[in-house]
Amino acid sequence: MVKLAIVSSKKYLKSKQATEFVEYLDNQEISYEKLIIEDPGFKNTPKNIFNLIISIGGDGTALKAMKLGWINSVPVLNLGSGRVGYLVNSFENIDIQKIIKSDFNNFKTRVPIIQNDHEEEPAFNEIVLIKNSPTRMLDIQIETYEQKVTLRADGIIISTSMGSTAYNYSAGGPIVQTSVESLIITPISPFTKFPRSIVLDKHSEIKITVLKNQGFSVQFDGTELQQCNETKDLIFTYKLSGNHLKVLEESNEPKLDHFLNQILR
Repeated sequence: MVKLAIVSSKKYLKSKQATEFVEYLDNQEISYEKLIIEDPGFKNTPKNIFNLIISIGGDGTALKAMKLGWINSVPVLNLGSGRVGYLVNSFENIDIQKIIKSDFNNFKTRVPIIQNDHEEEPAFNEIVLIKNSPTRMLDIQIETYEQKVTLRADGIIISTSMGSTAYNYSAGGPIVQTSVESLIITPISPFTKFPRSIVLDKHSEIKITVLKNQGFSVQFDGTELQQCNETKDLIFTYKLSGNHLKVLEESNEPKLDHFLNQILR
């Protein structure tokens, strides 16, 4: 029997769309368990007990569900009313019975960024290194394909194509179609002359060196992973994982009308 996990917040589960969806599952006698992201035990959800993870909410909820799916090697379906970006599908365009019967073969694959080969901490949108001090910029060295450049800036964003409409876009980076597996390097408020962004292919590995005695934060998909301020240079390597996560998306095409109508209104 197929068992679903519904990942959502207490607030969003009270919405009309969420209530109607849960009622539909009950009427169809589809087994599910609710996982509330505010609950302390959410991160310790038992592994390998679900066939499909469904997030109900915005892009933030979707990212939490995707990380849970990644750790458990379970496909993910993101539903809701996400205002901007690629992550969330509308309830109206989803046939859950058809999805279950398909054995999830129509799901697309998404590949996250990993830091220092650590597969248990993926970032599906972006990894950000950003200064802690409001008065000091970071001195950074960037190396890829044995080529080095230096950068002075408030920080740096390393984004996937899926995350191109998130922080990357706000910092002046390009929108990249999600079917293009790529890494996008975008500086945050650069002082030195530097391209607005650099788009690298899926085989690229990026080595970032942050020079010693600088306070900065490392953030994965908007969540702080660590605070750094060392007396030696710190080196981080970033690349797309060799593994992938199955995610159902309505289309690989950029949702430009939806996206631009939201940010231009």
